[in-house]
Amino acid sequence: MTLRHRLLAFLLLTTTLLADAVLAQDNTTRPLDGPVIQRIRDKQAITIAYDPNQAPFSLLGDDGQPTGYTIDLCRIVASQLVTQLNMGLMDVRWVKTNSRSRFEAIESGDADLECSATSNTLDRQKQFAFSLTTFIQGATIAVRQDADLQKLEELDSKKIAVVRNTTTSKMLKRAIANGQLQGTLVEAKNMEAAANMLASKEVDAIAGDRLLMFDQLVRSKLGTRFRMLPQDFAPEYYAIMMHRADPDLRWAVNATLSRTYRTPVIGELFQRWFGSLNQPGQLMEALYFTQAFPE
Repeated sequence: MTLRHRLLAFLLLTTTLLADAVLAQDNTTRPLDGPVIQRIRDKQAITIAYDPNQAPFSLLGDDGQPTGYTIDLCRIVASQLVTQLNMGLMDVRWVKTNSRSRFEAIESGDADLECSATSNTLDRQKQFAFSLTTFIQGATIAVRQDADLQKLEELDSKKIAVVRNTTTSKMLKRAIANGQLQGTLVEAKNMEAAANMLASKEVDAIAGDRLLMFDQLVRSKLGTRFRMLPQDFAPEYYAIMMHRADPDLRWAVNATLSRTYRTPVIGELFQRWFGSLNQPGQLMEALYFTQAFPE
């Protein structure tokens, strides 16, 4: 069985398991409604924004279709919306975005959901709605293998590359402004550009989310000639982003995530994309457990 066929079988199983939970609900509850839900109904389609450069959370597969950990979760969400909204049929459309345009896509209505590796922060909650947390990881520093750097404290007077319009960029700018960090920040348009800066020795280090950096650095000119510092300097809480104007859509997304978290499906999905990390660690297990709300 090919990977694509296994994925389709996996999603079919997930849909069947969750559909039972949806159908078991009290049918007397009011229909879900809201401006984004109405747009989905009118178009008979949901549009999902994603960044193809956020592996293993969102990327393009060998068949040219979006795939990844968050993409799989959003496919499950989309499959359940058909039942939750009492729709007979709903297309799923995909829109490529980047670290900047992802916000514009949701704000303008060009996309209904954003499914990549977007961090949920208090500042962002002023403008957007976020789902339950889908993943937690730490932000850290990567350096070349031959660099004489072992600790975060040794980054003073060093050049640090960071992707613009990210929570890591904002955090480091604040640290420099407050005098907590004496290094020089160099902004890059994406992680690939930052990795190339490190490879060519234009910068001394890169700051970013641990898993995203690891994947991109392996793909870069550096290959495996880099290492991560052991410390994380900040947690990153990933979530599905959507428009603030539709709380019913947010409920529908969260209901599907919560139901998924209390089935074996989430463990299989984790293993698919993070198999090298073995089973989910205690932090991720706690995340799934504490968000698996009862009906």
